[in-house]
Amino acid sequence: MEKHAFSGTAWEWLQLDEKKDLEKKDELNAYTIHIPWVKHIHSSDTNSLQMETTNQDSLALWGSLIYVQEADKKEEKHLFHFFVKETTLLTTALDFKLLPTTNQDDILAKMQNANNAIEGFMILLGEIISAFLHKIDQYEVRLKDLLWQVKENNDTKLLNKIAENRHEILVWKNFLIPFIEVKTGVVEAFGEKYTENIYFKRTHYRFERCENLVRAYEEEIRGLIDFEDVVSSFRGNEIMKTLTVMTVLFTPVMALGALWGMNFDNMPELKWKFGYAGALILILLSTLLVYWFLKAKGWTGDMLKSKKKQKYVD
Repeated sequence: MEKHAFSGTAWEWLQLDEKKDLEKKDELNAYTIHIPWVKHIHSSDTNSLQMETTNQDSLALWGSLIYVQEADKKEEKHLFHFFVKETTLLTTALDFKLLPTTNQDDILAKMQNANNAIEGFMILLGEIISAFLHKIDQYEVRLKDLLWQVKENNDTKLLNKIAENRHEILVWKNFLIPFIEVKTGVVEAFGEKYTENIYFKRTHYRFERCENLVRAYEEEIRGLIDFEDVVSSFRGNEIMKTLTVMTVLFTPVMALGALWGMNFDNMPELKWKFGYAGALILILLSTLLVYWFLKAKGWTGDMLKSKKKQKYVD
């Protein structure tokens, strides 16, 4: 058990080792009073939140939070348990090496100015969200590359990348929800007086920044998907149009070929001196006539025109 005292002895932060310290039930019960926090830890392996608001003298908030979640691996997540009241903050299983933007010493230094454990808890949540913002910055770089790939190379692989990015932003959105709940739970459990300090406000604005970024990137991904749908629909229509026009153009060839491929005994054309040349001329003229008709109706579009490489549609 690692203890840290702040503001003299106004409040404490206890970091527990789940394998060793949770067996010290009597010592822990002195901090949690009648609240079965140790039992909660043994039964919780995902996000959860509970509070005690019955007695004004024993207000408390406790639960569990996934503070690290890999977007591409469901089981690659890290959970910590917490218990907070005005004079005490208990946490378990926090690995500060997984938070690239901070470390334990920095967090302890910031907590020196906190007046109570609730403010200290908000500092801790704020540092976890800072690490999450670092991941969001990395995601922004990948999303920007993807936006330009849409222009340079629109294909099935790109659609898969868009789907992967959409899944990742959904994971981040899901990751944020429990933190927002805990922030609201702090106000519900302890009252609005704790929302006036700088630590709560800073963490609150950090949460808002995360929400706004995730929402904005979600809109960008949605725009990419809509754009991909338009391009795919256009490409499909052009392919079907091309196949249809080519089929119509070669209809005279197929019809006349089928006619002269019959095995009737009496076919005068077979004995004509210029029958072969006449057949070729008839086929050519009928094909040109069909093409002229399609062109006059405007049904060929730009599919038969000579054009440079397109920017968005191949």
